[in-house]
Amino acid sequence: MAVWSGRATGHLVPDDIDILSPEERQRFSAFRDPVRAANFATAHAEVRRCLAQVLDLDPGAIRFGRHPCAGCGRSVHGRPYIQHPHTDWEFSLSRSGPYWLCAAAAGMRVGVDLECVRRTDFGSLASVVLSESERTYFQGVPAGRRDAEFIRCWTRKEAVVKASGIGVEATLGNIDVGPGRRAAVVSHSAAGCEVDTWLVTDLPTGSDYFSALAVPAFEEFTFFLGEKSSVHPIG
Repeated sequence: MAVWSGRATGHLVPDDIDILSPEERQRFSAFRDPVRAANFATAHAEVRRCLAQVLDLDPGAIRFGRHPCAGCGRSVHGRPYIQHPHTDWEFSLSRSGPYWLCAAAAGMRVGVDLECVRRTDFGSLASVVLSESERTYFQGVPAGRRDAEFIRCWTRKEAVVKASGIGVEATLGNIDVGPGRRAAVVSHSAAGCEVDTWLVTDLPTGSDYFSALAVPAFEEFTFFLGEKSSVHPIG
């Protein structure tokens, strides 16, 4: 397994646009904010370059598709996959602000999430997003750390549902990710997914973001954490 991360500069690089797919270019053109547009282009171009290393293919030749969501059946937010070339490599991508994160694994589902730290409406979100034991845990978290700790917990849940392929249809309050522990074994099943037990763990973080990785529990794998220095590595 390989995990790559980076921080975009907010400046558009023509070489990035050149290797994007028509669909990615359309999404790029839809941004009104040029900084957000540049960050999108950088993230997607760098992910292509990272995957090209393991696929031994030109970055621009990679084609992506989406599986139907395990919850609603729609592909608009289903689990992404590599359509070309034919491969057993799975991948997951997350972006937040200038940061991006990508994980890839051969023959194994994987999910990642990255979120910038921000203020949250903890009072209204806790009853929906947190499990009973997680709410108990948060009773002991000082108010000054609550938003950051909530974001860390959120990234874990998102990593699990992205790995399972159920996306936004998931009931996050039913997924207990053990926020008090560095890593946790999580029970979560989704239609069409043969895995119902996941290992979720925090990834190296910075002062203004959290990130998490989810993989099938009890699988053996070699972990490689890479950084893309050309776009200011995070961490």
